[in-house]
Amino acid sequence: MERNALYYLVGNILQRSYPLLETILLTLLLPVEDFGRWTWAAGFYMGMASLAHGGIPAATLRYAAVERHAPLAVLHRALISLIPWGIGGGIGLFFLSLSVPSSVRWIIWLHIPALLSTLVGETARAYLRGRLADRQILLWQLVSFSLGLFLIGILSSWYGLAGAAWGRAFQPVWSLLPIVSLLWSAFRSPPVRLIGFGRFSLRALWGNLAMEAIFILPVWFMGWHGASEATLAYWRWATLLPFNLRSFLAQVVLYFYPLWAKSQLSPLRLYKRFLPIIHGVAIVGALFLVLLGFVWEYFPGSAYLPARPYYWLSIVVGYIWSTEALTLPNILSAKGYIQHFSWAYLVALLLALSMYSFGGVAIQKYLVGIGLSGITAAFYGIYRMRIISTQASPEKDLG
Repeated sequence: MERNALYYLVGNILQRSYPLLETILLTLLLPVEDFGRWTWAAGFYMGMASLAHGGIPAATLRYAAVERHAPLAVLHRALISLIPWGIGGGIGLFFLSLSVPSSVRWIIWLHIPALLSTLVGETARAYLRGRLADRQILLWQLVSFSLGLFLIGILSSWYGLAGAAWGRAFQPVWSLLPIVSLLWSAFRSPPVRLIGFGRFSLRALWGNLAMEAIFILPVWFMGWHGASEATLAYWRWATLLPFNLRSFLAQVVLYFYPLWAKSQLSPLRLYKRFLPIIHGVAIVGALFLVLLGFVWEYFPGSAYLPARPYYWLSIVVGYIWSTEALTLPNILSAKGYIQHFSWAYLVALLLALSMYSFGGVAIQKYLVGIGLSGITAAFYGIYRMRIISTQASPEKDLG
């Protein structure tokens, strides 16, 4: 178990480090305006990825964790279910690109292949995590991490923004090549009926989509309100590290998820047991981010100094979303209460949208909206846990 935890930790560091190192590379190689265009296009790409996965990775994780007899059949079912979602996501991203200037539109088009590979990759990663195959995840991350950074770095240094966009277009090659044999084995696996898989996926979709929309929509709103490319670049650097704290803690939660799914403890007792671990990791991460804020002049550099005040606020917001706002709904999901997971983030999204509606191009207004939505999700989660704990035989919604 300790070795498996080490594999998971290193693989998680590689996965979480990739967007950070890619951003550092592009910050060094691209002008602020070009980096802002890249940020705008990436916001549309990430937004559509949040919708187009159809909740399938979440269902794959849970069913892979509990399936004993034919685990590859879970991945087979997941990949087949992913096909219409992937096609719809690609078409949707194309039509969304028509709403932005042509200087950004072509970059979004080159993100469409990356969208498809992201859907497959996240589903395969969820399957491997559910099966506790963390060594395989580590090897996969190591290869794709190295190839991806090398390709985008080289092409960006040669061709600037166009090179970065074409490097993203080749993402299916460098991200899925290490798991071709796994995908082939899954497709050859005889299908089995997984009761409730589709319904669980749809319930998880709305929760995951609502949560990701909270973080992705600010770029869309600011862009549509006429924010400059520099403003979008400032947003990216102000939120990059603090929001990656949430992403890192999400991987910690993902590590515990199979254990929560198999545990006989109630959601409330699980939350109390794992609370010190989650907050301990989040505090260490937040303190590290504070230290980095004092060297802002050196990197990302003087061109991004206007973003530093927003960076301090982002650390507070990132901490909120790395603790209760993240952990409580996911414990409910692991225990089968997927409807409460979804509603926690749907309610949070409604509050965020009420703030975004008058955000304009003011970065601080969007950060306040994200923070308040995180507090809302946490309160909803603990409220539902307390109700469940008072019920003798609560009904789970497993799909």
